[in-house]
Amino acid sequence: MLKAPSIRALVVLALLGALFLALPAYVGAYGLKFATRMIILAIFVVSLDFILGLAGLVSFGHAAFFGVGAYAVYFVSSESEAANVFVALGAGVAGAAVAALLIGAFVCLTRGFYFIMVTLAAAQMMFSLFHDTDIAKGSDGAYIMIKPDLTIGATTLIDFDNRTTFYYVCLALLVASVLALFWLARTPFGRIVQGLKANETRLSALGYNVYQFKLAAFVVAGAFAGLAGALFACIDGFVTPELFSWHQSGLAIMMAVLGGAGTLFGPILGVLAYVSLEETLKTASLVGSFVADHWRLGTGATLVVAVLLSPDGLAGFLRGKTVPKKVEPLKDVMPAAAPRKARALATRDLSKSFGGLRAVDGVTADFAPDLVHAIIGPNGAGKTTFTNLLSGAFRPTAGQILVDGENIAGWPAHKIARRGVGRSFQRTNIFATFTVEENARIAAQAETPSVFRLSEGTARENQIAKVAHALSVVGLADRAGAVAGAMSNGEQRQLEIAMLIAGGGGILILDEPLAGMGPEETRRVVELLRDLKSDHTIILIEHDMDAVFAVADTLTVLALGRLIAHGSPDEVRRDEKVISAYLGGHAPAQGKGAPA
Repeated sequence: MLKAPSIRALVVLALLGALFLALPAYVGAYGLKFATRMIILAIFVVSLDFILGLAGLVSFGHAAFFGVGAYAVYFVSSESEAANVFVALGAGVAGAAVAALLIGAFVCLTRGFYFIMVTLAAAQMMFSLFHDTDIAKGSDGAYIMIKPDLTIGATTLIDFDNRTTFYYVCLALLVASVLALFWLARTPFGRIVQGLKANETRLSALGYNVYQFKLAAFVVAGAFAGLAGALFACIDGFVTPELFSWHQSGLAIMMAVLGGAGTLFGPILGVLAYVSLEETLKTASLVGSFVADHWRLGTGATLVVAVLLSPDGLAGFLRGKTVPKKVEPLKDVMPAAAPRKARALATRDLSKSFGGLRAVDGVTADFAPDLVHAIIGPNGAGKTTFTNLLSGAFRPTAGQILVDGENIAGWPAHKIARRGVGRSFQRTNIFATFTVEENARIAAQAETPSVFRLSEGTARENQIAKVAHALSVVGLADRAGAVAGAMSNGEQRQLEIAMLIAGGGGILILDEPLAGMGPEETRRVVELLRDLKSDHTIILIEHDMDAVFAVADTLTVLALGRLIAHGSPDEVRRDEKVISAYLGGHAPAQGKGAPA
């Protein structure tokens, strides 16, 4: 999760700030214009870092919003008088935000490679719209005859035609943009945006509509890119379709990575380094005609070396020494009582087919409240597919899934989670780069998963109590500050259970929670499950039969996707079909002394 810059980084940023504040007194018109261009590009690249570095969304079409912001200034400017500064910049921000909303509505339906391709296609469409039509003078570009200003009565307070004034406005907006995005990243909304990069699947399973959060982050980044575009249009008063080019997006990605993606201040360093390097290598009087003629080779080689020396970008050199923080063990605090969301679970003729394969075939079962229900069966029996159906990861081909009598079959995973059904995964599924406490905090926050939540509000204290209680219950209270991905597999399994407790689910689906655990950890989790069933309905999938028989109140046995037995452990372990299909040595002994 986004941390505050180190002392070393703050010192460097302060020195850069002092340098840029004093710069107009020591450079001419060209130097001032060059510095202004760098500042505006920094706003653009920082906006990209919000979705690239924090949300993990690689957009090759971010220049589309930069271009929309620039052209918005052209559209609100007349040939006879200057547009108001707030109208011009507001039009750039609003226009880019609307474009990001429209494009993002489709883009955010995809992920990974497809996300990259769709953003690239969207930017090229925008390029073609402005290049091939007369909407804004076509391929020749368009001029803004009079630059925006802010005039009250007969007094002009801000005039973008004054390069020094414009420079300081751009510098102030860069600082404001970084601070605003940093603040946003530290809000409940920003916490989930960062969770998108760490583990999108887990967010959905906790009850977050990841589509909405991706779209919101996309729009926020687009709006700030529009601000940068609007300022860029005011440098020379000229806009061109080339502003939409995917090359601009590619350069922005490169500068973000060079500076240190995911830090919000690193991209500023990346812009300063790249633009300065490019300008230096292009100047024959400094590097010679041969290097100047082949400046791209020099730029490429320098960037490769920089990335090899510091994969975390230039910001990586400014990272302070990692000193393990001493975190006091969390004290167990009982959170405020809340109405239970779900109690009983049942399925009716539930089926799932993959082509000609029926992974789950007509399963009907009832899971009464406040009991541990174990689902067992040989490998390939359909157990994980069954739990994926219950949690919304898969849509059933046929049948019903009833939570307290309400059919939730076919609901998306986040909606089922909000209904009170939490799940762990067969393979440990946590936010590996976050701390233990941050993992539980995201789960607790799912109680109010709105995308518009920008402050903790009155729920803060109760969420902290939920986190402390959940971690104390599973035995991780003293590990709250540990990075989750650095813990043992057993501890990560315990963390998953803690997240479900913090999330407030009434029905817990645990897929092999004992996998990879030692005897002591297994004993602890078995005891935990016994305690949890007092106010949770637990569906347990597990291969450790000793643990299953120690904790389960009912057994459901699947084989080849079909239900072959359902009842108490004693009833099931005597079932001949179960003995033949799965139990083997865990069946009761036959012969003298064997129970009838």
